[in-house]
Amino acid sequence: MQELGVSGVLHSGPATFFGLQHEPNPTSAIRAAIVGAPWDEGNGGRNGANYGPRGVRDASSWFASYDLASRRDVWEALTVVDGGDIPCIPSDAARTMDYFADHVAGLLEGGVMPVVVGGNHSITNGTARGAARACDGRMGYLSIDTHLDTTEGWAGAPLASGCPTYRAADLPNVDPANVVVYGVHGWLNPRSHVETAEALGIRWYTRDEIRARGLAETLAEAIARASDGVAGLYVTFDMDCMDSSSAPGTGTPEAGGFLADEAIEIARAIGRARPFAFDVVEIAPIYEQSGVTQRLACTILMEMFAGMADADAEETGSDGAA
Repeated sequence: MQELGVSGVLHSGPATFFGLQHEPNPTSAIRAAIVGAPWDEGNGGRNGANYGPRGVRDASSWFASYDLASRRDVWEALTVVDGGDIPCIPSDAARTMDYFADHVAGLLEGGVMPVVVGGNHSITNGTARGAARACDGRMGYLSIDTHLDTTEGWAGAPLASGCPTYRAADLPNVDPANVVVYGVHGWLNPRSHVETAEALGIRWYTRDEIRARGLAETLAEAIARASDGVAGLYVTFDMDCMDSSSAPGTGTPEAGGFLADEAIEIARAIGRARPFAFDVVEIAPIYEQSGVTQRLACTILMEMFAGMADADAEETGSDGAA
């Protein structure tokens, strides 16, 4: 249990994710490992997301582990560690994606859930591939994103930040019927991406549809569709799905996205769905002074973990209140 003390400041001590133990080689006794992927190549927007993992680690010192909503301590309910950063080679996207894939697959094969902090969205080209490799059956893919990301490649480059949904749908054990993009809006979804998504049979939810039908109904439907008949659900949360007033520190900020309270609801629901792998990407601390975006990313992570703890408690019939 993590208690707030009175003899120090919140930002003291080693800068690990949420003050958790640093364990670069977690075993199956660990429920999840939060790992950084400080990668920024292949980016179609503003650079700077390679500082995302460091920024989130720094911001996470402001988060205690007691969940007021459930009256449960998250780190007592779940054993989570800081797994360090996955190596990157700035000049070599293919090898770096192989590193990401191998690292994620290795964690899953060892019984540990990978929670990856990016890095721009191109990291998911590798991390989702690794998750699919380790998945014992079909894998579902849910992207919380303002963009469809369904380009096959930019000028022949297949590992760019606009490719992860296409790459996921193309994996051998992913049925495009289980690929869902939630939160699509804005002026960076060109006709070719829309036509590709339609041709593949990918379901996407626009912000207009979500507003008209309600977040709770559409999100439950999106999660159910991505999870239908699969052995594992991969979720990627792109911070540019947020309205730029809630998350200005991202590579492609867009007006009209989700607000912070909606992100909290989304993250808690995702946790309750118990994905077997998760990433949060496009956190670029250099574009703001106050750290709003990285703090929101921390909130999303904590809400996701709290949702997992909720689901565990419901399964065992214990409310875990303390």
